[in-house]
Amino acid sequence: MKFLQKLAGYPRLLLAGNPSRIDIGMLLTGMASAIASGVPFPIIGIVFGQLLDNFNSVTCDETSSTSSESDSSYQSSINSKILLIFYLAIAQFVLIYVHLTCWTMYGARLSQRLRETYLENLLRQEPSHFDKLPPGEVASRLSSDIQTIRSGTSEKVGIVINAISFFVTAYIVAFIKYWELAAILLSLIPAYLLMSFAGSHFIEKYTGLMSDYAASAATIASEALSNIVVVQAFGANARLEEKFSRALKMAEREGLKKAAAVGTQSGVLYFIAYSANGLAFWQGSQRIADAVSSDSTDVTVGATFTVIFILIEGKPRSAISAEDMI
Repeated sequence: MKFLQKLAGYPRLLLAGNPSRIDIGMLLTGMASAIASGVPFPIIGIVFGQLLDNFNSVTCDETSSTSSESDSSYQSSINSKILLIFYLAIAQFVLIYVHLTCWTMYGARLSQRLRETYLENLLRQEPSHFDKLPPGEVASRLSSDIQTIRSGTSEKVGIVINAISFFVTAYIVAFIKYWELAAILLSLIPAYLLMSFAGSHFIEKYTGLMSDYAASAATIASEALSNIVVVQAFGANARLEEKFSRALKMAEREGLKKAAAVGTQSGVLYFIAYSANGLAFWQGSQRIADAVSSDSTDVTVGATFTVIFILIEGKPRSAISAEDMI
């Protein structure tokens, strides 16, 4: 429930600070190009599979003709598929470049709008409001919190949208090409999602604690430096130094916990991905061997390769997107 509430509030964050028409256009362009950039790779997988079937039919079919006309048609078919792959690669490059550029610029403009809005609201407060705030709190929040927002609304958003688009497109293509193998690999998604959300929970927890301790240390340092005469007069430098050191050590401890959580999550996600790789090749090779022994054309090397190629490629992308969602 908490995750759903945060997810529902994310669009409000993207549209905070009265965005201009340029910002809205940049946002829509980034979303559209990020969605479109997930489509070319599965299509490339289909073309690769067709190329494999063409190679296999020529090299393994003993009854195939070796005339110059058949060779010419075969070469023409190969050339057209290679050109199609080249054009798809160019399209994917352009789409990825556009969505990364749009989201990076939008994140920078959003953080600037939020910083200006925050300062405007602070200047409208009564003087008694600032008496309740520790010294350095405003500067720390302006620096660390806005930077966190910028990190979560920049190119990482485009990467996550691209991964989701690729994931959906890849499974649609996989079920069309070879539904049995796609269904086997589909069973690994729950383990993937469970590890992603469990790791994200701990990483978010330790990130918040680390930020709080770092802000506390910054407050102690700012207060001590702004009242250096009083600190020296009462000989409080040793006690303040101890408090400052303790806050930094607590921040370091939470940072190490966060690093351990990130490492564990990434390791388990990639372990699942490459385990799926082994399972896919094992099942695929068995199905191809059964098809060859029974003279069946239901399963081809190209179709099997297409499913393995796009779905196994999708696992590391899902790992990257899971890390970027944190």
